Amino acid sequence: MQTSSIPLLFGICFFFTTQPYVFAQNLLANPDFEDENICTEFIARCAPEAWLEVNYGRIFYLQNDKGSKVAIRLSNDPGMRTFLFTELLCPLIAGETYRISFDLNLREAEFRSFGIFLSVENLKGRFNQKTLQPTLTITENNSLKKIKKMDWLPFAATFQASGEERFLYIGYFDAGQKLGKRDWFHLTYIDNIELIPENKEIQICAEAEAKRAEIYAENRRHYGFPDPDAAEDTIRNTNAVFEVPVKVEELAQPEKIADAPQRSDTLVLAGVCFDFNKSTLNERYAAITDSLTDKIIARNPEQVFISGHTDNVGSDEFNLKLSLARAETIEQVLIQKGMDARKIVCEGLGEMWPVADNDTEIGRAKNRRIEVVLIFKE
Repeated sequence: MQTSSIPLLFGICFFFTTQPYVFAQNLLANPDFEDENICTEFIARCAPEAWLEVNYGRIFYLQNDKGSKVAIRLSNDPGMRTFLFTELLCPLIAGETYRISFDLNLREAEFRSFGIFLSVENLKGRFNQKTLQPTLTITENNSLKKIKKMDWLPFAATFQASGEERFLYIGYFDAGQKLGKRDWFHLTYIDNIELIPENKEIQICAEAEAKRAEIYAENRRHYGFPDPDAAEDTIRNTNAVFEVPVKVEELAQPEKIADAPQRSDTLVLAGVCFDFNKSTLNERYAAITDSLTDKIIARNPEQVFISGHTDNVGSDEFNLKLSLARAETIEQVLIQKGMDARKIVCEGLGEMWPVADNDTEIGRAKNRRIEVVLIFKE
């Protein structure tokens, strides 16, 4: 027994000393999107750590018991397309070949080519896909398996670095790509993304872990803050929850945000305030809707972000449209009461941000909601 255990022990030691080196080669932080960011301006979960939408739009981030993934959005309106953005842990080396790989899920949509752009310069807040040529274009030929609309599919591509590229962008660059007349937009989900040098002798740079910590430290993720160098304490933030007939759990995670600056208020309106599967307000709860909107008007926020959410019953397309229509209903109430429409931003997130388990009616009721985030400037 003693002699036979020696080779096994050696094998175990060899495994644990070499495996971290293999994983360390990935130049992307949080490649599986499992580490979740708590946005300081919303005091709510909003995005995976290290990843955001390059022009301060809301990132499409889905996290459930099956894991976490993010999405890029294709729309006939180029201004509504979203582009994932992150900073690399190390700059790329001129002349070296790199391999990028990831898993892709089309969610029943047709595959459409998209681009990956690597840049020396940080284009956050001023990214314009119309003026850029992607470093590489991902086509059906990059799929390592036959494409099936509902399966997770592995993709891979290689490219040669010009040198010193430090920022990565993923999205639909081709303005000529159009959806069908009945389609508003569609989302393509990405997971397990990896960027590694083909030359296995290239080791991760010495500053990689410091860079990872720096990237994780950036917690401001949403639109409305175009100045990335603005001081964190310039906006006041509280986290009040306006409770309605269906109790809504607080979205914040206090243990993660105890030291966050005070910058915004989050109000939540339950889905029972709307007619079933419609965007019209239910007359039985008119007093609640009036009370909520009156509170918003009285506080005179600098900006108002209204997001609609649904449970997971129904198709993705229906839920996205319904959630946006309900958010726009609240927007119209605010405008009718005198709020400047330029202060308001609406979005429909469908089932992407559940706050409870969709397997129970109580959980689904909590997920059918409108979130209103008020931003105040000092």
